[in-house]
Amino acid sequence: MLKKKALIISGFLYDLSDNIIPFLDKKTDVYIHTWDVKDNKRWIRKLKRYEKYCNEFKVVTEKPKFETKLYSYFYSTWKAINIIDDIDKYKTIIKFKPNLNSSKIKYKGAIDRYFQKAAIQSRPLLDQVTKEECIFGSIYYRTLDERLFTGYSNAFKKAFKINEETFKTEMHKLHQKLLLQYRDNYEGSIFWKNWFENRGLFLILDTDLSIPNNK
Repeated sequence: MLKKKALIISGFLYDLSDNIIPFLDKKTDVYIHTWDVKDNKRWIRKLKRYEKYCNEFKVVTEKPKFETKLYSYFYSTWKAINIIDDIDKYKTIIKFKPNLNSSKIKYKGAIDRYFQKAAIQSRPLLDQVTKEECIFGSIYYRTLDERLFTGYSNAFKKAFKINEETFKTEMHKLHQKLLLQYRDNYEGSIFWKNWFENRGLFLILDTDLSIPNNK
């Protein structure tokens, strides 16, 4: 029987708070990748306080690899997902950014319902699409708020289960393409949207999700 879910945490852990607790339970495995720098160490220690709330808890830390903020965060997400040995054992996966500035995040994760609603309202656009090919989150003009989103394990596998050199090459190529298109001030959400679509995935609105606007 598939476990309920995995929770992915990536990037710096600054401002981690108890709003993560509702996402945790004994059917949840947590995978974390973060950066080994002085200011982040106390947040790493704080994160370990939440280990008691979940089933399995794995943390990987590395010295920073990138000066570009986008690369740093995106690589960290890739790395956290690739800590998972057998991604197919999970039904769903949640990607969570620690610094969401709210005591409670409005989240239900009813992704079957979101897919069905989108399929009905956009018929026939999703007729040849399965829910396992979708990423569910806050969508703003076809871009994704990358701080919190959900998908079935197959979607995360398609997006991130690729070898490191291929991943870095594709990450760099996409960034350079978007720089030519939008110059150097484009939002990271545009990058994430393009990455998912390039990997054959579709963005679906999570109608229950409300994320504080503190990007």
